[in-house]
Amino acid sequence: MNENNEHFDIGDYPRPRRPWFGPKRFGSGYGPRTWQGWLVTAVLVAFAIVVATLTKGHMPLVLIGVIPALAVPLLIMAIQRR
Repeated sequence: MNENNEHFDIGDYPRPRRPWFGPKRFGSGYGPRTWQGWLVTAVLVAFAIVVATLTKGHMPLVLIGVIPALAVPLLIMAIQRR
């Protein structure tokens, strides 16, 4: 029995995918790193603009646009860190 590798599969696996979002080079926070990250960002910005236009400043309804715009990127980053 091999002491170090008996419980590990050391097969050839594909490289892990690049994270969609990562730390910014300048400033603080995270930003898109791949085309998928930019697509998610564009869709969320468009969604927030449409909701803001349709609700015309009604605060409870504006939250319908703001919550997904904040939650979706955070959820994607949390999933990709696993």
